[in-house]
Amino acid sequence: MNRRGNEFDWLAELDGSERDTVDGWDRLSESERLRIERLDVEVLGQLPETLDPVEPSPGVKAELMAQIAAPVVTPFPISARSAPPRWLLPLAATVAVVAIGAAVWMAGTVREQQAQLTELQGQIEGYAALETSLSAARENLSLVSSRGVEVCPLRPVSGTTGDERGPFGLLFVASDHQHWYVRVAGLEAQPDRYYRVWFETEDGMVPAGDLLGQELELGAPTMPEGTRAIHVSVETTPNAETPSGELVLFGNDMVRVS
Repeated sequence: MNRRGNEFDWLAELDGSERDTVDGWDRLSESERLRIERLDVEVLGQLPETLDPVEPSPGVKAELMAQIAAPVVTPFPISARSAPPRWLLPLAATVAVVAIGAAVWMAGTVREQQAQLTELQGQIEGYAALETSLSAARENLSLVSSRGVEVCPLRPVSGTTGDERGPFGLLFVASDHQHWYVRVAGLEAQPDRYYRVWFETEDGMVPAGDLLGQELELGAPTMPEGTRAIHVSVETTPNAETPSGELVLFGNDMVRVS
C-alpha cells in the first residue's frame, strides 16, 4: 500500500466532521474523496468473511436450543371451525316452512274472525233497531187501544185529489191530551219528498216532525197546548220550520173512543 493509502487507514472510523482534520484530506478533490469513501465501505463489508467463526457462550447456545425444541403454537383459524351437521339444514328448512304455514293460517283465521265479528255487530245493531221498533209499536198499540183515547181522521185537502182511494190518516191522542200517534196511508214515499206534520195553534203552525218509514207514521209523548187542528204538507227539504209546500192532509174533528 502506498503512502497515501497508509495516510487514510483510519478514515472509515471517522465521521464527516473528523475527516476534515486528517492531514492531506483537504487537498484531495471531490472525486478522489468519493472514491476513497467507496473503497473503505467495500473493504469494511468484506471483513466478516475473513474473520474466524466465534463459538457462542454456553448460556446463549442453551437458550437457542430451548427455543428450537419448544412446540410451535399456532392460533386456531376461524375458517377451520367445524361445519354444521348435514341433517341440521333440512331440519331448519322444515321448521321455516312450518312457521310460514302457521303464520299464513293465523292470518286467515284472524281475517275470518274479524269478518264474523263485523257480521255479528251488524246483526246486533239490527236486533237493537228491531227492538226499538217493536217497543214503539207496542207503545203505539197501547195508545190506540187504551180507554179514553181520541181519534182525529186526516182527509185530503179540498182540490188535491178526487180519488176515493187517495191518502188518508188517523191521529190518536191519549186521554192526557199529550201522548199522540199519527199514521198515514196513500202517500207515495220518495227520496226528494218529505211529508211534514204540523199542529195548528192560536200562535200558528208548530212543526211536529217528518213522517218516516214505509208506513209513514210518527209519534211523540207531548203535544203543543191549544192544538186545534193537524196538517200534513209535502216539502222538498227535511225538518222545515214553516210549511212552504202543498198541504195534502187536514183534520180537526176529534172523536172520543170509549
